[in-house]
Amino acid sequence: MSKVQDLEADEVIDYCANEKCGKEIHIGQPVTKFGHELLCSGKCLIERIGGVTIIAGKEVKPGYERNR
Repeated sequence: MSKVQDLEADEVIDYCANEKCGKEIHIGQPVTKFGHELLCSGKCLIERIGGVTIIAGKEVKPGYERNR
């Protein structure tokens, strides 16, 4: 493989749209598209759309207390 081809494969074309991440996105890298934005992983997509990971039954909304 020539060095020119290697440089093209490593070319940065965008950055992850998740502000907490911001990793470089390279040509040929598998990504997720959300609207016009590119995200580097499924985790970044979930964060970008406002999803959170919880333990089922343990999440308590602000201002709401469970009596158990």
